Formats: sequence, C-alpha cells, structure tokens
Amino acid sequence: MLSKEIPGPKGKPIIGNMLDVDIDNLHNQLSDWVDEYGDVFNLNLGLSNLLIVAKPSMIDYVQKNRPRLFRRMDKLNNVLEEEGISGVFNAEGERWKQHRGMVAKGLDIKHQIAFFPWMMKVTDRLLHKWQKDAEQLRSFSIQDDFLRYTVDVSTNLAFGKEMNTLEERKGAIQDDMEKVFPMIFKRINQPIPWYKWFRTKADKEYNAATDRLQEFVDDVISSTKQRLNAQPELKENPQNFLEAIIVAAEEDQQFNDEDIRSNLLTLLLAGEDTTAHTLTWAITLLDKQTEVIAKAREEVDRVLGDDNVVTRFEQLQQLEYVGAVINEVMRLKPVAPITLYQPNEDVEIEGIEIKKDSRMLLHLRKSATMEEHFSRAGEFVPERWMKTKSKCPVHNTTAYNPFGGGPRYCPGANLALTEMKLVLAMLFKNFDFELTTPAEDIKEIMAFTMMASDFEVKFTQRNKQ
Repeated sequence: MLSKEIPGPKGKPIIGNMLDVDIDNLHNQLSDWVDEYGDVFNLNLGLSNLLIVAKPSMIDYVQKNRPRLFRRMDKLNNVLEEEGISGVFNAEGERWKQHRGMVAKGLDIKHQIAFFPWMMKVTDRLLHKWQKDAEQLRSFSIQDDFLRYTVDVSTNLAFGKEMNTLEERKGAIQDDMEKVFPMIFKRINQPIPWYKWFRTKADKEYNAATDRLQEFVDDVISSTKQRLNAQPELKENPQNFLEAIIVAAEEDQQFNDEDIRSNLLTLLLAGEDTTAHTLTWAITLLDKQTEVIAKAREEVDRVLGDDNVVTRFEQLQQLEYVGAVINEVMRLKPVAPITLYQPNEDVEIEGIEIKKDSRMLLHLRKSATMEEHFSRAGEFVPERWMKTKSKCPVHNTTAYNPFGGGPRYCPGANLALTEMKLVLAMLFKNFDFELTTPAEDIKEIMAFTMMASDFEVKFTQRNKQ
C-alpha cells in the first residue's frame, strides 16, 4: 500500500487538515489521532502529506537505517543552516560520519572523567543556592535553576570557560539560547516562511540572539587556537571539547572553523535545553511520590555516605535506582516526543511503500505510554528499569527512544545522564520539596523540545535523622 493511501483524519477539500493542526499541542493531538486511526496514519496538509508513525518496529527500522535510507526533514536542516548550524545534529551521509567522529573525540569517557571535577563544582553551587532558598522558605522557579546549571556545565565543557550564572544570576548566553529553539520550531511549522520577508519583533530578537551566540563562539575559537599554538603540549591531552575538536580538525583537513562553530553551538543548545527540561519534568513527576523518593534516598545515602554530593565518578554507576527514576521520567515526559524525516529513496516498511523525499513524523512518545508495550504504562514506576523483578512484565524497550537509536544515537547521552544523576542525587540527599504551583496548571509546551510551563517549588532541608 502506498503511504498516501493510508487513511487518517478527514480534512477539508484542498487544505486537508491544515486548519485542524494545533502546533502548540501537536504531540498530544497526534496521540489522540493514534488512538482513533492506529499507529500508522496519514495527515493531509493540503499541498503535501505527512505519514505519522507511532509503531515501534517501524520507528526502529528508520533509526537503524539512518543516515543511509533516511535523513532529517529538509526544512529543519534549512532553518538550522540559515543560522550557521551545520554540524553533527543535522549533517547527513558521509559528512555526518566525519562530524560524528570529531564530536565523539570530545565527548568520550576519558574527557568526561577529566571534566567531572567541574561538574561536581557546579553541583555544589546549586546545592548552596537551594540551601539559601530553603532557609528563606521562598518559592522559586526550579526550571530557571536547571537551565543555569546546564549552561554553566556546558560552557565549561565546550570552551573551558568558567561561567557562574547560578550565583551571579546574569545569563546573557542563557537568555540568548532560550530564544533559539522556540523560534526554530515555529519556523519549521510555518507553511510559508514569512520571516524571510517580514520580520516580527520576535524574529529580530531571535536573529540578534543567534548573532551574539556566534560572535561569542568565534571569539572563543580564536583564543583557544592561540592557546594551543602557544602551548602545543595541550594537543596531546585536550582539556575541553573545543580543544579536542580543534585537534581533531587539524588531523582531518576536511574541517574548518565553520564546522567547529556548528558543533559547539549544537553542544550548547542541545545539551542545555534537553537536560534542563528532563530535570524539570522529574520534579513534576516526583511530587508526592513518597515511596519512590524513599527508595532513592536509601540508595543515595548508602552510596554517598556523609557527603552531600557525588564526589567520585565511579559512584554514578552505583546509583542504579536514581538511573531508573531518570529512565521513567524520559519515558513519560520525553523532551523530544516527535521527530521528522524523509527517505533518501523509495522504501517499503512492513508493506507500506514510502516514496523518496516524502515526509514522515515519528511519534516516539505514544508507544512508550501504551499498555501493549509497558505494563502500568500510565504510572510512574522506576522499578520497571531495575534488573530485579519489577511487577511490570511487559517491557518493550524498542518503544523507548529518549536519545534516538541506531547509528545516530545521541553522542551526548552519557553526559546528560551524568548531569541528571549528579543533580537528583544531591536533591534526594539534602532536601524535601513541594510544588507551590498547582500540578494541573503545569502545561506541556512544544517548542522544538517539550518543555514545562513555568512553575515554582519550595524546598526545606531534609531531616536526615
């Protein structure tokens, strides 16, 4: 069967379902349509069709056959390249393989271990900030804290440049980065790219933000090259991601400063946004989960002893239940619930013929929240991820894709998991917390990634007796 022959929501003549689509709530709207039309259906957008795929086996096929058979949607790539981003995230084919090799050298386990003391330092800053909040019994935006934490970690990892937006509360880089993803998402979903001819106030702010980010990155690349030339011994043991990829680029003459800049921007934007929003969702899901918190605390107390934070890299592997909590958060609240692709040639997947260059949307979240793939799918059950029996016999990991899959599995996944374990272990060890914003008022917002609407929490010091 041709993909365009697959049924879906009934639309209007000529325009199809264009006026029915709710962009801000697209991921949930598609979930409702999956319930009605099945895990593969066609969405008529007037001038084109969009094949919606929520079937794990088909999603797995697409991910495993990238970049050979499938690529990211051209429109996404075009929007990113307009702002000078053409790195490992959106490169395709052989070019992607080259970028991947360069980026992997900067994010390998050796560099993460070397960088661990800085992550501990930033985690300690967050601890002190929360201690002050607890002493003053004040409500605060924890999402803002998580964004600042990940900015401080990412900028030092990327550039070797120490940022302290957590304590100084001055975040020009953070403020600029927060403007990027929402505008990218908006531009991808505009049927006509009006921004190319008519610039709104938001467009102008976005362009100014991306200009400042690129200027900042270019300055750091220049100063880092000067330091490497003055201290050639650093090339044998790069101290940060930028130094590592500059050395890798020198070894492979196919890379230039634009490639280096693109991958730095990718690391900053993707690393900050996704990790911070996952931590934010963790707070909403852990609210009133007393049994889960008690189990996590038992583990954290045993692993950390008298310390308030993780102090040794090897302790991270011992935080198995904390890792299970993170997996469960990402199952229920994935920050990338949908992804867009196009086939490089005519393909057939499970009897469905998909023409070259046609558009596909993989709905990653829906399958992870269905009973046929996970027992007690709507419940927050970290035990399902433990090696011991979890009372959740149905556990289809093919339906779980928080970091993608196949050859293009996210190269920063281990870094993100390290940050999240550090923060949650510190939280469980030291604090009790409660939402001061009603849970029902916290909404999911699609802005390239799925983020929470702003909300506040109140911390109190944990009674450790």
